[in-house]
Amino acid sequence: MEFVCGLKQFKEYKKEEATELLDCLSKLFGSYGWITEDRVNYILHAGMRGQYGDFYHVNEKTVSVWINQYYAHHQSQIVQEIQALNNQEKQYSDEEIEHWKEIGRQTFRDNYQNAKETGHCKHIADWGIYWFNRFQEKGILKPWEFNVEEIESDVRRELRLTTRYVEESTVGAKTKNKIWKLFILQAIKDDKNLDQLI
Repeated sequence: MEFVCGLKQFKEYKKEEATELLDCLSKLFGSYGWITEDRVNYILHAGMRGQYGDFYHVNEKTVSVWINQYYAHHQSQIVQEIQALNNQEKQYSDEEIEHWKEIGRQTFRDNYQNAKETGHCKHIADWGIYWFNRFQEKGILKPWEFNVEEIESDVRRELRLTTRYVEESTVGAKTKNKIWKLFILQAIKDDKNLDQLI
């Protein structure tokens, strides 16, 4: 087996060396999720023709440089392909959907029971933002019934103590969390048994 090794030189490989090199390159290419067979062929041919600069040996280091240069030249296209792949919706069965819904309901029940027993409501992230939106859609949670402006003001004051710049998105998230806690504790006080309504 012979490889063009750059600068118009040839290097002859023994069978064992060739097998070891090919195995090494196979693992190298396989470590990149965006690599396809066509891209392997393109990178190797372009590299050997010197499109990625002079080289003296075909080895892992040399080919890594070729891969990185290929990525730099085609980054936009590769990123778009990866995003498109990630955006493809997985089709879930009815059983899988019901399974995850039940996990969400059980999480709500556990957190609600804990709030009843301790008088402390966990952060909304521990419940799932879904429940805030769900109860609001049903007309059970009415944020305007709480003093939103005062809560936002308190949140901003707290943030100014720890951060130089106050992000409005952070203010919104923390305000929603405070409203959720007030809503849950008020529901428990009024014996509304929200855990039976889900």
